[in-house]
Amino acid sequence: MAFPWLAAAIFTSTAVSYMGSIRHSKALATSAKWDKYHLDIRKMQDTIMANERARKLLSEKRAAIGARGVQMGTGSTLLEQEAVVENLEDVLFWIDKGAEMDLRTIDIRLAGALQKESFESKTSLLTGLGKTYTAYNT
Repeated sequence: MAFPWLAAAIFTSTAVSYMGSIRHSKALATSAKWDKYHLDIRKMQDTIMANERARKLLSEKRAAIGARGVQMGTGSTLLEQEAVVENLEDVLFWIDKGAEMDLRTIDIRLAGALQKESFESKTSLLTGLGKTYTAYNT
């Protein structure tokens, strides 16, 4: 039988490598959480900017309507205001859809990276255990 220290060293190296793989998987998950957090902030900022643009546009339209001496909220003035609100709703819809697609992309990338990491760590673990067994029995 061979010197058992070689087998112990290979086993220790394999265990350390496997623990590093676990830490890497946790780091991937943490990174995805941060990406989602930043995406949420960007979505809030985009929503605030869209609401602010619509508010300013409505204010400008009200001022223009007042300057024309037309009664607000009737006829073409109502159509102008409704167009601004509809545009805002469309913009908010697409902000939500864009954020939803980005979230799905983050989830898909995370799942793929974790699956790859899991496969590589299991392969490494099995290879290390096989080398440990070989070193111990030679």
